[in-house]
Amino acid sequence: MTPKRNSISIWKKQEVIDSINTTGEGVPSRALAHFRSLVWNFDPATARRWWRQREETWAARPTQMRVAGGGRKPVLGALEDLLLGSIVLRRLKKEKVTREWIAAQALQHYSEISDYQVRLFEASPHWITGFMKRNDLSFRRQTNLTTLMDEQLVGRTVSYVRYLRDNKQCFNFRHTVLMDEPAVYFEDAREQTVEI
Repeated sequence: MTPKRNSISIWKKQEVIDSINTTGEGVPSRALAHFRSLVWNFDPATARRWWRQREETWAARPTQMRVAGGGRKPVLGALEDLLLGSIVLRRLKKEKVTREWIAAQALQHYSEISDYQVRLFEASPHWITGFMKRNDLSFRRQTNLTTLMDEQLVGRTVSYVRYLRDNKQCFNFRHTVLMDEPAVYFEDAREQTVEI
């Protein structure tokens, strides 16, 4: 049975580093006798590792349990960079970006750049949520800004104005409270897109 991991707070690590710096004169193994007398149980390799990470440890708050920036890094870093670039380009063209589109693009990019180090990649909803959090992407409600190309927009606008002109005689303006040209050009019905 493996022993339980003992987490050591930053203030203790800072004390060890300070002791290595003063009494140990920069040599981690010289300060170990002092900490063994205090019944602090850690091995010399741990003290050497803390000494190598002394800048990050000193920069951290003493009340923290871990140094910032640690933890597992994304395995698919290049894929995520390509995907983020695709999302930004699509949003610059005022095109909608949905979770389904992100999943499809991720799978396409994976098949293009994959060296199959990751045994199986699925663009699961959980992965998409994590990707969006890592890159500070969020969904927002669609505004009334059109996403159509200019020629499509002109065609639909002309068609709508013709519809209004042809049916203007049938309108009962006594029952009209407010009338405006709606921005309903029969576009994609999805109401959310990625905000960058």
